[in-house]
Amino acid sequence: MSNRIFAVRYAHRATAMRSDNFYGPSDPHDGPMPMDYFIWAIAGDDGVVVVDTGFLPEVGDRRGRTTTADASQVLTAVGAAPQDVRDVVLTHFHYDHAGGLSLFPNARFWVQQQEMAFWTGPYAARPAIKHSIEPADIVELVRCNYDGRLRFLDGDGAMAPGVTLHRVGGHAPGLQVARVETGDGVVLLASDATHYYENLQTDRPFGVVHSLPDMYAAFDRLCALVPSPADIVPGHDPLVRERYAAVSPDLEGYAIEIRPNRS
Repeated sequence: MSNRIFAVRYAHRATAMRSDNFYGPSDPHDGPMPMDYFIWAIAGDDGVVVVDTGFLPEVGDRRGRTTTADASQVLTAVGAAPQDVRDVVLTHFHYDHAGGLSLFPNARFWVQQQEMAFWTGPYAARPAIKHSIEPADIVELVRCNYDGRLRFLDGDGAMAPGVTLHRVGGHAPGLQVARVETGDGVVLLASDATHYYENLQTDRPFGVVHSLPDMYAAFDRLCALVPSPADIVPGHDPLVRERYAAVSPDLEGYAIEIRPNRS
């Protein structure tokens, strides 16, 4: 299997604190714990699959997130020019994962039925819930459905050679993760099933919760899907940039190639 995996870092939140990133009582010695924002690209023999679409700069500005790169340009640099992408996986519909749909005019979007049902259902507009999404993104997804551009999964399924999707829920009702087979082994793009390595390593979920039991079950599922926890890639951890090499010197800090752990 010749899949190659790239992480495109397009934004950053320098003001995030440890108390933001763990569920439950806050650490009395609270301190900074910055957050990165990524879009993922999987380059295979049959084309490129993009995982998540990020958010647009104006949304980031409004929410206090700093855009660090033009995602379209960096994706193009790693061989995933957005206009040429035919398949996009949306791990869930939160604003930072489903906000750049317009960048992919020719793509179909792979989503979980449970996620779509929730965000078009009776509880999505409750104040404590709706802050996680941008209503315009949900409206655009409904349009995509009527245009025949959504591919629905109800649980687990294959969507490309060597790429399978697995619904885990927890952080979002239909959160799904992507398991990718490469020539060197398996990598699991965990998205927000674990925002940081530390969430999983210390068994402490992130602070935004749809179902706490499902978040813990998701931790167990992640570990069952790969030979080693070292091959689980979290959704927002700046350490990803330290554990994997940049694609090239000129893309340092913006594009990283994710390879299986071989130790």
